[in-house]
Amino acid sequence: MEAPKAAAAGRDRDYRFIAKAVDEAYQAVECGGGNPFGAVIARGDEEVISCHNSVRKDTDPSAHAEVAAIRQACKKLGRIDLSDCEIYASCQPCPMCLGLIRLSKIKKVVYGAKAEVAAAAGFSSTVPDAFVEYYQRSGMEIRQAEGEAAWIAEQVFEKTDGKFRTK
Repeated sequence: MEAPKAAAAGRDRDYRFIAKAVDEAYQAVECGGGNPFGAVIARGDEEVISCHNSVRKDTDPSAHAEVAAIRQACKKLGRIDLSDCEIYASCQPCPMCLGLIRLSKIKKVVYGAKAEVAAAAGFSSTVPDAFVEYYQRSGMEIRQAEGEAAWIAEQVFEKTDGKFRTK
């Protein structure tokens, strides 16, 4: 009986942090500073930091939500080793973000929408399976959230269509 409870608790936790990342994605679009992507760094059940994409505001192609979240979490915690943290992203992280996640030693990545959903909305970043497999072989857990968490993340692209530029 404990296994089903643990699985349900994991899904609830995933939903809570993905929902926060999705909120950040909407904020990125509403403030006009970035594209519809958000990320949360968590340690245990605690949110360390949440951020959104600010590529346009910062005129910086590296200002992805995951990058901002890692930078701010490192500053807040006073260290670059985030091995006791996890990252939740509204969308599957791009290769650049996965590289930084690995460098920061984060061991678990949970994302809402698949990269193909972002590509269908005009974003060109896709994540080759071989690339993900490479990081998984290094000990990083990378997986899509299930059910409602994935659905609300996919809805970001439909609900913000026309409010962001992809160029």
